[in-house]
Amino acid sequence: MILLSSNAQHIFWLGRYLTRIQYLCSLFPFNDDEAARQYAHAFCLPAFDAFSLNELVLDHEQPASFHQQFQNAKNNIHDLRGVLSAPCFAELNQLLHQAQQHAAYICDIAVECNDVLETEANEMLFMFFCLGQKIEQLDRQIRLQQNRSKILGELDLLIEQLYDIGWTSLEDAWQQLKQTPDCNSFYHFSDHMQNLFEMDVV
Repeated sequence: MILLSSNAQHIFWLGRYLTRIQYLCSLFPFNDDEAARQYAHAFCLPAFDAFSLNELVLDHEQPASFHQQFQNAKNNIHDLRGVLSAPCFAELNQLLHQAQQHAAYICDIAVECNDVLETEANEMLFMFFCLGQKIEQLDRQIRLQQNRSKILGELDLLIEQLYDIGWTSLEDAWQQLKQTPDCNSFYHFSDHMQNLFEMDVV
């Protein structure tokens, strides 16, 4: 399937945002001040304890809030209207409407959106969706200094699929990231991937 790179980027970021929301949901509400400070520091958030971080993620005006992250996911879903299968888009649209009516359900609806997208039959879309999920997990694990070995192995398989569609210029940056999975290597790899997303088709 020929896929516009803009659509590949939308599904990639949709995978990232849904994964980000689900991880934040697994931690919320923050109860430990030190854990909250570590999280806020890792993601450059203006919070200094559990109370201030909880307030931040519930503040609709904050970019890192549940509301804003879900809005980003919603925007990407709407941008994919002409690419997702009709049943998939209809189900996602219904879930988005529920979230708009009941913001407290965002955590549950993010999981349901993820489940719907994982049943999408379009293999190319699913590959970029999975890529977004895995890249988001790796970003978080690097920031929070968590073990990265498992996710690097899972990403290795996806990167091979990217080579198959012609993204071979990622190889050097990917090998560097595997050998030194830190922030600098991650940003270097992300820059290379962004350049490829700016092509016309994938």
